[in-house]
Amino acid sequence: MLRLLLPLLLAASAHGHGAMITPRTRNSVDYLVGVNSPKDWPSNWDCTNISGVSPSDCHNGQAGFYYSQGCFIGCPTCDHMSGRRQIDLCGLGKAATINDPHLRSVNRNATAGSLEDIYRHNPWRAPGSAPVADACGLAGGTPWLPEVGEAGDYTATKFAHHGMNGTELHEMDTGVVWTVGLEAEVTWQVLNNHGGGDSDRLCPADRELTEECFQEHPLDFVPSKQAIVTRNNTLIPVDGVFVSQGTYPPGSMWSMIPLPPDWLGPRCLAGPNDTDSTPYGCQDWEKNLVDGECEPCPETPGSDCSRCDNHAAPAFVPPCDGCQGSDHHHAIRDIVKVPSTLAPGKYVLGWRWDCEATAQVWSNCADVTLVL
Repeated sequence: MLRLLLPLLLAASAHGHGAMITPRTRNSVDYLVGVNSPKDWPSNWDCTNISGVSPSDCHNGQAGFYYSQGCFIGCPTCDHMSGRRQIDLCGLGKAATINDPHLRSVNRNATAGSLEDIYRHNPWRAPGSAPVADACGLAGGTPWLPEVGEAGDYTATKFAHHGMNGTELHEMDTGVVWTVGLEAEVTWQVLNNHGGGDSDRLCPADRELTEECFQEHPLDFVPSKQAIVTRNNTLIPVDGVFVSQGTYPPGSMWSMIPLPPDWLGPRCLAGPNDTDSTPYGCQDWEKNLVDGECEPCPETPGSDCSRCDNHAAPAFVPPCDGCQGSDHHHAIRDIVKVPSTLAPGKYVLGWRWDCEATAQVWSNCADVTLVL
């Protein structure tokens, strides 16, 4: 039985948004002029800071709006548009490498590779193999100046504007010092949850900041030390899920998001050229946040489909009370290993979140100094 929840709202149809909180990122620079979310998205102004005790202690600029979309596994480029088309856009046939239901953050009941496995072409299903528009994210998610739908917003400041590459942002002296061979802390936050998982990487600051450079130095997590950060600065240890097989670069370690998604957005929105005879075409009742059976998507240009595991129930068991969906009251604390093989000096930490329910990648970059 179908259960209509509520009319379609712009905020409810937003794609996944997230950002690194600590170390402070170059992407957060707009906090210096008091801009902590795009003007059209005031609900995303707040965040949870591991060193703070209230939302007012956390000012992260518009870091949660640096992303790439229309980025499908095995494809050479992103098209900047197809966030939820659920298709092998480039037709190169890249197969998902993350197929174990325990390693999937959404739609776990679908048989891997089946028509009902609609999210199989999205970044988390082969972590690191989807392209990005920029290694440090793209402000507003598209290379064009105008604002676009689905939270493709960015309020221009003297530091950045919609369509600006994150790699063009200036160095930000964070004062963060990591010791080679020891462990270091990274926290990040989900603002709109579409599952998947993340990786932390390093690139020497005197190198061009590219995916290739970051891929040379992926960081391993310390699985036993992952935790959820609450608004009162409490750490809740979690039994995280980490993968290092089927990832890119080969053997790199990724962490599945420990906060399960719930509502993913409108069930199905038709493309502009869809007709009544479009295979698996969207129906009028699907334009809203509505529960229903898992079904294949139309995969047509301009269509927007989240037909599977899209409801109020979490996609997997939450690690703590209230720790699910698009919850701004909890952040994720990871401990990473700083490789003993790295030379001391200035580096850029690249955080990459590969979504599963959408063809999107979130990227932030922060300056750190390595010492012996």
